[in-house]
Amino acid sequence: MQVEIVPQPKTLKFTGRWFEFDGFDNLPEFLSREFKVPRGRWFIEEVEGEGIGLNVEKNRVEVWGDRKVYYATVIQLARLKPGYLPEVSIEEEFDFSFRCFHLDIARGGVPKLEYFEKLLRLLFLFKYNYLAVYVEDLFPWKSYPEIGVDRGRLTCDEWSRIVSYGSQLGIDVFPSLEILGHMENILTLPGFRRFSEWHRPEEGCLDISNEEARVFAMTLLEDALDQTKSNYIHVGGDETWALGRGRSLDATERFEGPKLYLEFYREVVDRVRRRGKIPVLWGDMISGMYLREREASIWRELMESDLWKSVIVANWDYRSESKEYFKRKIRLFSERGLKQFVCPGLANWNRYYPDFDIALTNLRNFLDAAREEGVDGFMITAWGDDGEECLFSFIEPLILAAIEYGEGEGRWEDKWSALMGEHRSIVDVRRSLGKMEVAEYLKPTLFQPRSKLKGKENVYEYWRSTFKTISGLSLPRDLDFLRRCIEVGLKKIDGYDSISDYISLSSIYADLWLEERKPNGLERILGRFWSVASHRDLELRLHRGVED
Repeated sequence: MQVEIVPQPKTLKFTGRWFEFDGFDNLPEFLSREFKVPRGRWFIEEVEGEGIGLNVEKNRVEVWGDRKVYYATVIQLARLKPGYLPEVSIEEEFDFSFRCFHLDIARGGVPKLEYFEKLLRLLFLFKYNYLAVYVEDLFPWKSYPEIGVDRGRLTCDEWSRIVSYGSQLGIDVFPSLEILGHMENILTLPGFRRFSEWHRPEEGCLDISNEEARVFAMTLLEDALDQTKSNYIHVGGDETWALGRGRSLDATERFEGPKLYLEFYREVVDRVRRRGKIPVLWGDMISGMYLREREASIWRELMESDLWKSVIVANWDYRSESKEYFKRKIRLFSERGLKQFVCPGLANWNRYYPDFDIALTNLRNFLDAAREEGVDGFMITAWGDDGEECLFSFIEPLILAAIEYGEGEGRWEDKWSALMGEHRSIVDVRRSLGKMEVAEYLKPTLFQPRSKLKGKENVYEYWRSTFKTISGLSLPRDLDFLRRCIEVGLKKIDGYDSISDYISLSSIYADLWLEERKPNGLERILGRFWSVASHRDLELRLHRGVED
C-alpha cells in the first residue's frame, strides 16, 4: 500500500513497514475530537528541524516546523490504514503562503453551521490556511438587521462560531463583500432602492454619486470590519458595468464610471488600512478585463493609480486556457508592481455538477503559471450562479485537486481515494460525471422543452454508456442523485419520462440540500422540477386527447 499525503510533500521516504496504532497520548484534544483520532500509547514529540516535517518510529512521531501542517499530516497518516501508521520520513514546503478557498453562499445555498465546520476540517486536512466567505447581503449586518433576513443570512452568533472554529484549526476566515456591484439582493429591498445607480435595481450597482448611498456602503464596510478578526477583508469591486451609466449620468451628463470607482475605493482602502487590515479587490474593472475594447481602454486608465499598490488584486479567470495565457494575465498586474492572488474557479455554477474538464485545466495551468511567475497566493473560487444547484459535496474533490495542483503533483484521484477512504471505482464515477457531456447538458436536458434536445446524439450516447457503467454500482447518495438524473434524462429523450420521475428527483434533491444548507432558496430549485413535471402532465393530457 502506497503512502499518499496531500499535497505531495517535498520528500517522502517510506520503508514499507506499518506499525500497529491505537491512538495518540498527546494530540491536542480539539483535533483528537474533531477528527475522531483515538487516545492511545503513541506520543508526538516536537524536535528541532529545518522547514516542516516528521519522522514516524514505533510508538513515536517526531515533528518540527509549522504545527498546523504537521498535525494535518499526522491525521492524514492515521486515516490511510485504520489501526496502523507507516514508518515514514516526510519533509514539506509550500510555494504559496496564502492558500485560500473562496465559497459563494449568496446565490441561494447558505451552509448550515455543521457544514461550515465540515468544510473547515477539510481545508485544515488539505492544508489550506484561509477561507473567504462570499456574502453579498448575507453577512450579519448589525446596522441593518433587515437585510438578508428572508434569505437565510448568517447570524452574528453563527459568524462568530465559524470564525472561532476556523481559528482553532489555524484557518483564517474573512468575509468577501460586495459594496458597489452585485448588490441586487440589497437594492431590490424597498428601503434601499433609492441607492441604485440603474433605474432597475436588479442590475445591482450602487449609485456612489449619491452621498447617502456612499455613507450606506461605508456603514456596511465598518460593520464587516468590526466582525473581522483576520488581517484580510475582500472589498469586492467586480463587474460594476452599470457604474456611471444611470443616475450619476443623469446628474452630470458625463460618463464618469472609472472616476467614481477610484474615488469610492480610495475611501474604502483608507478605512480598511486604518483598521490595520489588508484589502483584497477583484481585478477585472481596474484592468478592463471582459469588456469591449472601447470600454476596456477607458477603464484600463485606472491601472495608473498608485491606490492599487495598497491592495491585493484578486486576479480571476475561470477559462480552460493555456499556461502562457495565464502568465500574460499575471504580468498585467505584476509588471505594474501590484501584488496579486490568482483566482481559478471550480466550474460548478449554473450546473448540477462541476465541469471537471474545465475546472482541472483552469486549476493546473493558472496555478502553474502563478508558481512560475512568483505569485505568493491563490483563492480557489466556487460560485453558485442561478441558485447554487451544485451540492457542496460535489466540489470537495476539486478542493483537494486544487491544493494538489498548486503544491503537489496533481494526482488528486489517488489522494482523494486514500484520504477519504473511497474506492477508486467511485472516484472514477466522480470524474466521468464531470465530463462536459454530463456537466453541461444535465440541466438543459431535464428542464428544456423536448424539441430542444434534438441533434445531440453524441452527448446522449455518452449518457447511455455512462449509465450502463454506473447502474450496478453502490454509490453515495449525492452521486446516486446524479445517476437518477441521467436515467430520467434518457427516459425523456426516449419519450417515456413520467410526472413521478421529476417529483422523485425533487424529493431526493431536497433531502441532499437540507443535509448541507438552510432551507432558504431551496424552493427556487424545487420549483424547476415541479414545473417540468407539470409540463409533462400537460403533454400526456394533450396526447390522450389526440388519441381520443
